[in-house]
Amino acid sequence: MPENELHQQLKEWYSKPGDLLEGDVWGYRADIIRNDLIIEIQTGNFQQIKDKIDRLSKGFKIRIIYPIPYRCWLIKDNNGIKVRKISSKIGRVEEVFNELIYCPNLILNPNFSLEVLLVNIEEDRIIKWKGRQRIRYKTKQRRLIDVLSSQVYSKPSDFFSFLPHGLTTAFTARELSKQLNIRITLARRMVYTLVKIGVLDEVGFVARAKLYKISDTS
Repeated sequence: MPENELHQQLKEWYSKPGDLLEGDVWGYRADIIRNDLIIEIQTGNFQQIKDKIDRLSKGFKIRIIYPIPYRCWLIKDNNGIKVRKISSKIGRVEEVFNELIYCPNLILNPNFSLEVLLVNIEEDRIIKWKGRQRIRYKTKQRRLIDVLSSQVYSKPSDFFSFLPHGLTTAFTARELSKQLNIRITLARRMVYTLVKIGVLDEVGFVARAKLYKISDTS
């Protein structure tokens, strides 16, 4: 499968003179090798490279670069007629928990680090199917416009930055979703992951909803 444009552009954006691109390490292909650091640009599912990271981290430092679209310009192709408009969705850094929920133990690996980028992108969409009154599109390609910010997370305590300041009492996932103005599903994924890495503790229930508190050992 050919490399997508966004992946290639981010690899070029992140690489430095002296880096080895697309190098072979222990039977795996690495996006960027920088001395003893292996850098993987991951625009999709973390589960796809979990085994690769577990293996390579036994001899190298591993960093995942994960882009989250902040704004996305959609280019829809309807039988050769292209329309470009900006999506109403605004990306959030917290969306990284949509991936981390499936592999929270990565964060506990001392040789692992995660760098989250907020980016603006363009997305080509083509018709997937066309009904009498509705057209459904699918993504054909994504391209980088620019990188707005980056933040590195290399140990569990770095993830405190996702929590609201002054959070001293127990709270539910729904209360967290309101404070952060995020969907309840995403808030639940956040607290699940933060419990797994020892940042939060489950401390009881209120009206059948789990209560969480910042871990005393953090």
